Amino acid sequence: MPQTTIALAHPIDFARWRAATRDLVTRRVPPDDIAWHITPGDAPAAAAPSPAGQPFRIPRETMQLAADVVQSMLPDRFTLAYGLIYAHVTGTDIAPSDLARMEDAAKTVRAETVHLRHDLFTLMQRSGANDTWHGTLDATTYAPESNARFMTFQLSLAPWRLSLPGRRMEWTGRELLHGQDDAVAAPLAFNSLPPPAMPLVTDLDIPRITALPAVALAAKTCRICPMARRATQTVFGEGRSDARMMFVGEQPGDREDIAGRPFVGPAGQLFDRALLEAGIERDDTYVTNTVKHFKFRLRGTRRIHEKAGPEEIAACAPWLAAERRIIRPHVLVMLGATAASALLGRHVTIGRERSRAITLEDGTTGVVTVHPSFLLRVPDEDARTREYARFVADLRLAADLRSAPPP
Repeated sequence: MPQTTIALAHPIDFARWRAATRDLVTRRVPPDDIAWHITPGDAPAAAAPSPAGQPFRIPRETMQLAADVVQSMLPDRFTLAYGLIYAHVTGTDIAPSDLARMEDAAKTVRAETVHLRHDLFTLMQRSGANDTWHGTLDATTYAPESNARFMTFQLSLAPWRLSLPGRRMEWTGRELLHGQDDAVAAPLAFNSLPPPAMPLVTDLDIPRITALPAVALAAKTCRICPMARRATQTVFGEGRSDARMMFVGEQPGDREDIAGRPFVGPAGQLFDRALLEAGIERDDTYVTNTVKHFKFRLRGTRRIHEKAGPEEIAACAPWLAAERRIIRPHVLVMLGATAASALLGRHVTIGRERSRAITLEDGTTGVVTVHPSFLLRVPDEDARTREYARFVADLRLAADLRSAPPP
């Protein structure tokens, strides 16, 4: 008979399940000794992990299977998912029938995830004064709830409502609501939900996202390339969404990776100084990088910058393309060869391309110049002074082009 009762806040409360599982498995509490109960509205905070026992790690595939099982509607889904983790940590066997049920449940969850994502714009229609999206889905799992964040990003943060069998889900533009058909919908925290059966950015149609904040939030979940898994966080662009001038560098550095903002390290400070000398207010511009994660190698405890390669540039290309498409700058300043080559689609030698206006394929006026980090590496003081003056002159050229009437 169960001796431990765990209260969950809603039918797919993965966050509380995970916290409780970490504690209970550490204490080697068998699955049959736990009762999982859903008590909406008054579930206590999940217990902190117990200091007893040895810490453990769960393979990504095993934890994803547990998350997929929690998204099913199996009445004992929390027990099954807990048993999976318990067996991995303790080295015990799972009953073949239980494993088969979990794999079948996960297969259904994945199928419904694919259906929702691929057919989202068929399922959802837009109407009303505030252009709310609405739709109906005959789901047999909780996959729609786990994909609420995907839907919110894909629909550009616009309000939406989705009717599901016996329940409904709604994004108001500020919060996610969820409830049974005969009850008042209550707030549902995105971070309480299981991770969807596929990475969030998989199937995300980035060119259809029209809100820059939605693109930025989606990019923060991207783990497509290995570089993203080593970095602290995604460093997306920042600035005015209607900026007439956009600056694109190579990638964030060590300081940017920690702060989560572009151009805040030594090169960024030099960049800010040069902008002021050129008569440009950074707050009036948009500043970003070709690659959104810090690529580095370790030298002792120091993280040393490594140049982004073609694969990383290609992986981040949709994010940069979305920034350009939404902002539609009049002038695009390419800081360094990596940014210039990525945006011009060819090998670029800075000395041959800088200090002149270049018409890009979308009609934007481009200007190529050095990356400010180059100025920090010039060893001779006189040469550094000359190069800095040339850099400021390039920025002044961009400022003049920004003020020119569109072609």
